[in-house]
Amino acid sequence: MTVQEALIEGQRILKKEGTDSPALDAALLLSQARHTSRERLYMDLAESLTPKQISCFHRSVRRRSSGEPVAWILGFKEFWGRNFVVGPGVLCPRPDSETLVEAALEIMDKSGDSGGTLHDCCCGPGTLAISLACERPHWKLSGSDISVIAAGYFRQNNQRLCDGRVDFTKSDLMEGINGPFDIIISNPPYLTPTETNTRVNPGWKEPALALNGGGEDGLDMIRRLVPRAATRLVRMGSILLEANPLQMSPIRQILSENNFIKMKLYKDMAGRERVIAGCKK
Repeated sequence: MTVQEALIEGQRILKKEGTDSPALDAALLLSQARHTSRERLYMDLAESLTPKQISCFHRSVRRRSSGEPVAWILGFKEFWGRNFVVGPGVLCPRPDSETLVEAALEIMDKSGDSGGTLHDCCCGPGTLAISLACERPHWKLSGSDISVIAAGYFRQNNQRLCDGRVDFTKSDLMEGINGPFDIIISNPPYLTPTETNTRVNPGWKEPALALNGGGEDGLDMIRRLVPRAATRLVRMGSILLEANPLQMSPIRQILSENNFIKMKLYKDMAGRERVIAGCKK
């Protein structure tokens, strides 16, 4: 079997299973099986695969067909120019979340060279907090998450990417974390229970704990987080939340009810309102 034949076969199988990007997924999985880059893969289309490479590729395609994210199979996910270790039990970082990094950097830079403190609530594998720590080493950063599995990935990424500089606390929405902080960011679960079940029931492998925001509108977790964040921010400190663009209006109301002012919306790469920021009154 040649590289080209394997790509065609993998794409056909994954397309039949209804994956979102069968051609890309097949190329990434075959690149891993051959221990080469995707760019090099396309230069070697006529090359023959070894039995070991074929076996590895077929095994990966079966895992992807069962609903496992490609990032879990590869063992990493690229985000903000860095490879983050991920795997079963943790939510894979999405490109849309880079909007939250951009927004946080904008607000951090308003403090000049003096630095400050930033906390990432629901930090998962550390994608946001660690990216920001690498970009702004003069800031003191910390993260928290309720998931023990996420904590393990966080510690790996923290050590690999920024020498363990970011503090981690196992916590349910900042319980036991006092602050004060200049900035609190969060990409919390914000799907409704119905939306979560729609994904999980057909075999979606990512943890429901990281998806289900609770309540008919998916915002119960944000309703719990915002008042807690308010008590842990300095005066005129900022909160930044990532959510579904359709949720921005009710989140604005939640922030307003908790004495946040100067609201600002940030758009993702597709031009959708993805992040909302507010200042503590």
